[in-house]
Amino acid sequence: TSQYADLNKQLTSLDIYAIYQDQAGLFWLGTSGGGLNRYDPRTQTVTAYRFKPGDPTSLGSDDVYAIYEDRAGVLWLGAKGGGLNRFDRQTETFTRFEHNPEDPTSLSNNDVYAMLQDQAGVLWVGTYGGGLNKFEPETERFTIFRHNPDNPDSLSNDNIYDIFEDGTGTLWVATANGG
Repeated sequence: TSQYADLNKQLTSLDIYAIYQDQAGLFWLGTSGGGLNRYDPRTQTVTAYRFKPGDPTSLGSDDVYAIYEDRAGVLWLGAKGGGLNRFDRQTETFTRFEHNPEDPTSLSNNDVYAMLQDQAGVLWVGTYGGGLNKFEPETERFTIFRHNPDNPDSLSNDNIYDIFEDGTGTLWVATANGG
């Protein structure tokens, strides 16, 4: 237990919203108020990544609610108020994808709570308040799917909590108003 007490002292926040173990065995912890913490079990050390005002290569927000590693090993982070963040492991910097009200192909909302890469390799991004976004890696643009009260086949709600793909390739989207 002393190992975990020491770990708690190293973490930037104990309010943990997301935990992910990557292909290399490292643990990534998304916190509320403390940014992103990387824990290396071999060295028992924590590296913190935080939002830095004025630094566009820093994490978009210190509230990290979702962590996802795609098949190519790219780490994606969803931040409350900080958009979608792509982590570059070599430079230890972030590329932010954020909502731009003047660009309809930008991320629909900066509160990102869920991500999933489907069987076809498409990255889906769920936002709180902005619906579901399909990321186009070639253009780094988004196609947005929202609730439309006139279309019963649209999303039931624009608050997305989770995304799952079943064995048939069907996407299931957990929303504030059912699936």
